[in-house]
Amino acid sequence: MKPLRPQFRGLIFKLALFYVLLSLPCLVLVESAILIFEYEDLVTGVDAGSLARAAERGAEELALAWPQPTADQTKGLGYWAEAWILRLQRPRGGLVEGESYILAELVGTPLGAAVLDADHHVLARVPAAADWKLEIPPADAADYSAVRARGSVLMLAGSESPQKIRRVLAPVRAQDGSVQGFLFVELRLPVPWHRLLLDLSLEWPIVLGFLIVFGIASSLFLATWVTRRLNRVAHAATAWSNGDFSESIDDRSSDELGRLSALLDRMALELKALMRSRAQLATLAERQRLARDLHDTVKQQAFALNLQLATLRRQLGEHPALERVDQAQRLGQQIQRELVQILEELRASDTELPFAQRLRTRVQQWAQGSGMPLDIDLADAPALPAADQEHLLRITDEALANVLRHSGATRVSLVLRHDATRLMLTITDNGRGYNRNATLTGMGIANMRERALSLPDGQFDLDGDSAQGTRIKVSFSVAARV
Repeated sequence: MKPLRPQFRGLIFKLALFYVLLSLPCLVLVESAILIFEYEDLVTGVDAGSLARAAERGAEELALAWPQPTADQTKGLGYWAEAWILRLQRPRGGLVEGESYILAELVGTPLGAAVLDADHHVLARVPAAADWKLEIPPADAADYSAVRARGSVLMLAGSESPQKIRRVLAPVRAQDGSVQGFLFVELRLPVPWHRLLLDLSLEWPIVLGFLIVFGIASSLFLATWVTRRLNRVAHAATAWSNGDFSESIDDRSSDELGRLSALLDRMALELKALMRSRAQLATLAERQRLARDLHDTVKQQAFALNLQLATLRRQLGEHPALERVDQAQRLGQQIQRELVQILEELRASDTELPFAQRLRTRVQQWAQGSGMPLDIDLADAPALPAADQEHLLRITDEALANVLRHSGATRVSLVLRHDATRLMLTITDNGRGYNRNATLTGMGIANMRERALSLPDGQFDLDGDSAQGTRIKVSFSVAARV
């Protein structure tokens, strides 16, 4: 038998493809869900005032670092703004506590800021790249007057599409309380779908490579483990197809494949017993056919020959050939006797069948006649003397008759088992049990007990109650016969 080797379009490659095709959309779905939830939490936090509070704290910090009007310190405002924007993107202590790290995942530059003086002129701008132009209110906008009037941060008009844009304007106050400048902050968040579908990052090729390696490695492991066990099944099946039922799978695992292997091993044992029984039945049928043919032809012809010789002997009287006729008649009678002996040896009896087969035939006939469901579980029994077989068959007949007459059962089970020393026959029904006082005087129970105790080291056990029915167990020693 050739072992089952991995092949293209085989189990290994199907499992690998299955893992990759299943894992990739699952990963996309999981990452999408996580990103969307985090995105919504971030937007909720921003709308709840986190951007305004961050701008207010930034304005207070900026007021302490505000340059003198006569000093050339305005360049430092740009560096401060860059550092402040980076702090807002930190996971801890950032724009939204615990959610700010998503800013870097969504877009490279999510935040922008501008520092304006009291006359609304831009002193510093972050970022300085031309691809993102901050939408700073013009110098004549009423927003500046509103900020001066309220003395606190003002949320400006934003946008929802194609990006979520949030803007705030915070006053920068001098020590005397006057407004010496303004801090403008703008937050731009792209829709998560754009990030997932269009703006693929470096992690995706890494994840995809991991999925491929994981899928192939897992498939190789599973397929090799399964294929090894399937090879054992195939090896045993090949042996069974060649008539060798001594081979077994012997897979002791408790998973589905192990249970299937156990069923196949049991099927092989039953097939072995069935084929042996069929061979014996075929042999018996052939012997019966030969016996019948010999009885109907040769025996009858031998009998007719003896009659002819007897008639010839009477007609010859004292003829000299009479002695030869007597010899021929004696030879014909001897042939007839030997034929009778041969026919007796050829006549088949079910005692030549294995005991398990005889028992199965007997109880199946009872089940067909009674119409009661019967569960049969018979192991191959060792060779038993004819007397022991007869005792067991009579016990079975009596037990099944009692079930039909007295138990009111709807199902019966019969189990035959043996180990190295003893053989056990158990008959169980789901009926109403039995009356112990009545049972003690019953002849059927007494006969079964007597037959069981007559077996070598025989034991007879009778248990039953109204809840569990009746169980009869007969066991005896077969140590010398196994």
